[in-house]
Amino acid sequence: MEKTSSLPNFSNLGNLFGKFAKTKASLLDKFVPGWTNDKIDAMLFVPKSEDNKTVRLPRGFEQFVMKTKDGNIQAYKTGRGPTVVFVHGWGGGAHQFFPLMRGLAECGFTALAFDHLGHGLSETKPATLHQSIATTNDVLNYVKTTDNDLCALVGHSTGCIAIANARPALVKDLALFLIAPIFNYKLFFLKKLVKLKLHADLIKQYANRFAKIYGSEYRRLELATNLARYGDVTVIAHDESDAESSISESTRFCETYPLTKLLVTKHTDHVRIINSESVWQALKSHLNYDDTTINFTAEVIYE
Repeated sequence: MEKTSSLPNFSNLGNLFGKFAKTKASLLDKFVPGWTNDKIDAMLFVPKSEDNKTVRLPRGFEQFVMKTKDGNIQAYKTGRGPTVVFVHGWGGGAHQFFPLMRGLAECGFTALAFDHLGHGLSETKPATLHQSIATTNDVLNYVKTTDNDLCALVGHSTGCIAIANARPALVKDLALFLIAPIFNYKLFFLKKLVKLKLHADLIKQYANRFAKIYGSEYRRLELATNLARYGDVTVIAHDESDAESSISESTRFCETYPLTKLLVTKHTDHVRIINSESVWQALKSHLNYDDTTINFTAEVIYE
């Protein structure tokens, strides 16, 4: 008599799992392009945080709302004199520049920074790269038409891309100081996506979606292509240990455009470099301010 095994048929289980995987993939293809993409868009482009919502206004700073065609943004201003505009990057905020702004105010400049849409205290709307460029245009146009004494732009991270892609009429003849610039937006975007810690299938689907539109919507915005026209008036500050943006990209650009100056810092990473002593001294020099009596500190004094 033939014995019947009581063990499960693993070959059948394999077939079952294969069918399940195919079913899951088809369901993802069906539903992900809708509500899930919208959810991921919100997670990426509206990175508001509790820290940004509780930013305190430093002594001597003015806080005001600037109306743009796409929404209201929060702006900060201090000092009197030629105006320097600061443009923060993805996930950052105007508050990152407060120490530099205070220092420039003591040197006789007006310093102005703003929160992009979806950041800080600005209106909660998606701050895509295209939107950040549009907002930067609005701010520069505001300064040009009200103060008419714009002398320099300071950018950090993807804020550097926004500056380089702003309307040339608003940027020409200005000194540019770019801190930890992003030269490879495609890679930077995908790193941000992975950090959301979503299911691998969702990450892959969204990444494929981005890759399909990158060539038509983002490639032309990459920093190197647009910064080339301003190479002779630009200083780049980059930390050698920056994990968000490789210093090799900045080095390569400066080798291609030798009139662009490169400041290399150590042990300050992608964010702390903003308010480092090295950046402060280089920024003053780029603005042709040689008075050494102004002492810089990364600390700010609040009301």
